Amino acid sequence: MSNFVPEKVILRGSLITFFHLKKNAAESYRLLVEAYGEHAPTQKTCERWFARFRSDDFDISDKERTGGPKKFEDTELEALLDEDPCRTQKELAVALNVEQATISRRLHAMGKIRKLGKWVPHQLNENQLRARIETCKKHLAVHKKHSFLSRIVTGDEKWVYYENPKRKAAYVDPGQPGPSQPKRDIHARKVMLCIWWDQKGVVYYELLKPNETVTADRYRTQLIKMEHALKNKRPRIASKREKVVFHDDNAKPHRAEIVKKKVEDFGWDRLDQPAYSPDLAPSDYHLFRSMQIDLADVRFHNDEEVRKWIDDWIAKKDEEFFRRGIHKLPERWREVIANDGEYIG
Repeated sequence: MSNFVPEKVILRGSLITFFHLKKNAAESYRLLVEAYGEHAPTQKTCERWFARFRSDDFDISDKERTGGPKKFEDTELEALLDEDPCRTQKELAVALNVEQATISRRLHAMGKIRKLGKWVPHQLNENQLRARIETCKKHLAVHKKHSFLSRIVTGDEKWVYYENPKRKAAYVDPGQPGPSQPKRDIHARKVMLCIWWDQKGVVYYELLKPNETVTADRYRTQLIKMEHALKNKRPRIASKREKVVFHDDNAKPHRAEIVKKKVEDFGWDRLDQPAYSPDLAPSDYHLFRSMQIDLADVRFHNDEEVRKWIDDWIAKKDEEFFRRGIHKLPERWREVIANDGEYIG
């Protein structure tokens, strides 16, 4: 093979010749590779030219592109993203007068990825941000002196719905929305799960009866039952060799005076929980998140089916699962501090 490098016009002229010799695009591509090696056009290019020839267009010159997409610098794209990072590819393409595919390629080359905005539980004010930081600093300081993670018992409540539709995903054209899916009916059948656990596993749980809610009296009664279960399942607690560090959230029934008194009677230390901070509650960021994933596409007909599913789900989780949920706390405390008190994922 010679060092001759053919110009585009020669290659395209050869394709016209092959076309009139009744060769197809694939055959023509192989002949050009044989003649010119790496300088041959791609098979896709050959196919595009053959499509033109079949429509009686034998003009092999490069056509002027009037009003076509313009070239742009990445700095222009970066400036638009700095101004509003939530713009869609379609909006960026219109703003820069380029094709959407061009925007997609440049974003990929720049290492940009698109993430959905996350819902946050509450718009934190300055005092709440500061309280989150101070609480996390306090917990970390105590933890560094003598870790108390193995003594934490935590709990919370969660609605378990009878119908748990799986969120749909679909392939769509760029710029087009994904499939719509109605929100769950707030009056849909459901049962409330109340559950307490530690690094070894679930200590106690119960399902409330229909229309039953967690009041201060009910929560106090639940804690009495949980404390009894804890003594049976964790002998070191019963022998007072370890002191429980009790963690729950700031729901009104949880902070009632009769509940505080009962926690004191048990001799437990209560772990401070900043207001509006489910991202610092192991049940929310670990246990319930995992449970909700596994509930996807599950349907129940009655509470007994819900109870059996929960029993089976708990049985499938090994001790490492529960330990991991509790022992994530120091890392999350540090993240909140580094994030100036803002919510973390």
